[in-house]
Amino acid sequence: MKRNDTPQSFWDHIEEFRKRFLRVLSVLLVVFAGCAYKVDPVINTLSKITGVPFVYTQPTEAFFIRLKIAFMMALFLCIPLIIFEIWKFVGVALTVRERHWMMGTLPASYFLFCLGAAISWFVVLPSATKFLMSFSTAALQPFLSIDGYISFAMWMTLAFGGLFQLPLGVLFLVRMDIVDPKTLSHYRPHVVAGLALLSAFLTPGGDPFSQLALLIPSYILFEISLLVARFLSKPVVLEEKESEWTPE
Repeated sequence: MKRNDTPQSFWDHIEEFRKRFLRVLSVLLVVFAGCAYKVDPVINTLSKITGVPFVYTQPTEAFFIRLKIAFMMALFLCIPLIIFEIWKFVGVALTVRERHWMMGTLPASYFLFCLGAAISWFVVLPSATKFLMSFSTAALQPFLSIDGYISFAMWMTLAFGGLFQLPLGVLFLVRMDIVDPKTLSHYRPHVVAGLALLSAFLTPGGDPFSQLALLIPSYILFEISLLVARFLSKPVVLEEKESEWTPE
């Protein structure tokens, strides 16, 4: 497939990278400044989820945890811009067909990540926290560090967002002819077992509700990606057959 871009030198690429990096950094700093004023509602929401107030053990911990939360919020909001700038930078090395594929994949990837993060934040995190806090007794009271709980919440959010990239992984394997939809369909029980193990590993404790909250959407996304893969695999086969024929 023919590329439409004029070849650039190494230093041209460095300059292009510098411009895009500074653009992302500038926007990120502006969004970070705005998010710094919205940190308290996030802390208050997490405190309501746990049912106990947070504590900090170092004099500077309360200050730096606010910066950490504001940065994570700004980074999450700037992901579309970051993805767009990365795509524009590497797009010169891609064919027209690959660019169309990337244009369709990147927005879907962000949507799936947001979907997984939302399920983690609004469904799984409260349920998992309630389950874990149920082990407290009169002699064993919770003493939650704000830094520790924020790290716990962010880890779960990233884990759920990452696992929800499963459909794109399936489509990638099919488009690259590494596997075919029939093979994936044949090994469906193995996929379900693997998703169940991942759900048990990613959700803390033994809370079955949290595990099902991750397993069921993941399996539904797998079945949807399998249907899409069956549809997309047909034109690829026809195109390959056409490309093998050459007029004499």
